[in-house]
Amino acid sequence: MMFKDVIGQDRIKQLLIRNVGQQRTGHAQLFLGNEDTGALPLAVAFARFIQCRNRGAEDACGSCSSCIKLDKLAHPDLHFFFPSAPNQEHKKDVSSKLFMNNWRELLLENPYFTYFQWLQKLGVENKQAIINAEDCNDIIRNLGMKSYESPYRVVVIYMLEKLFYAAAPKLLKVLEEPPENTLFLMVSENKERILNTILSRTQIQKLPLPGEEDVYKALTGRYGIEPVRAKQIAFLSGGRITEALKLCHHDEEQLADFASFREWMRYCYTRDVARILKWVDQTVQAGREKQKSFFQYGLKIFRLCLLQNYQLEQLIRLEGEEQDFIQKFATVVNHRNTLQIVEAFNEAILHLERNANPRILFTDLSLQMHKMMQAGS
Repeated sequence: MMFKDVIGQDRIKQLLIRNVGQQRTGHAQLFLGNEDTGALPLAVAFARFIQCRNRGAEDACGSCSSCIKLDKLAHPDLHFFFPSAPNQEHKKDVSSKLFMNNWRELLLENPYFTYFQWLQKLGVENKQAIINAEDCNDIIRNLGMKSYESPYRVVVIYMLEKLFYAAAPKLLKVLEEPPENTLFLMVSENKERILNTILSRTQIQKLPLPGEEDVYKALTGRYGIEPVRAKQIAFLSGGRITEALKLCHHDEEQLADFASFREWMRYCYTRDVARILKWVDQTVQAGREKQKSFFQYGLKIFRLCLLQNYQLEQLIRLEGEEQDFIQKFATVVNHRNTLQIVEAFNEAILHLERNANPRILFTDLSLQMHKMMQAGS
């Protein structure tokens, strides 16, 4: 991954390059943005640029010994840490180093993966993954050694907000007083869930979504999508590259979410308790992250309903059955109840993260939805 491979983010790239040239790079950089911004690819590209032995004015050379190792994410002075959890192969005492092969495979295959895709790669969709104390011990241990061949030792931490609170104190000291020529590149999707003591020790780079033109160029150039279709997908995705890639492959998971959500809302509106309970029994079989993803899909639908009610159809980037559904559903989800519905869904996500019983959670939310949709009719 080089700067040229990162979709959009030209302003941030130039800032990082300029800081390196002026020797003003902060030792702890936090790339803040959701999966569509390319925070992780940008961090990896910056690591390559820093460690390149013959870097140019705009990018790494791509041919020196460091770049060749980084093509396989196997540079000895580049260390990755990420959330993990016990799976069938490693049932206890897990840490990032045990899953490094999984990490490299996924990152090389698709650097714009989602957190849920990472959990699927690990086979732990039903569990809460964390960056634990053993990971922090490994960071300290690695930084206590001399670099092998690069002037910089680079530590990339993915999903910093997943750092276990009991492990955080181990990281604070090394973040505040890092060894010489050490660079922390941290990636996060949610600033609010990062401990303030860690946040205060970082230099934050907030990443915007790439533009539609950036997504279009990536689809045609990197993924070989036919230009007319690529332009349509770039518009429908609204600059969200993970959404664009799903549309490219007619993602079955998203279609299943739509079908399930539409079915659920119909049962809630009519207060068909028997069917609601049957639907809940099927839905709770999915893992916690899948359930959270489903709630996020619902929040997206509610936002689009509000746009429909305010006659902002040009901002509703859907097609086919989803578009038809929004036009009808917007009659019961509108300014009279949208705020209450969104608050209920966000609260449900919070309860899921705190290990609430999903069967009780979905059943209760279903009954709440009936009342709220009736209020909006």
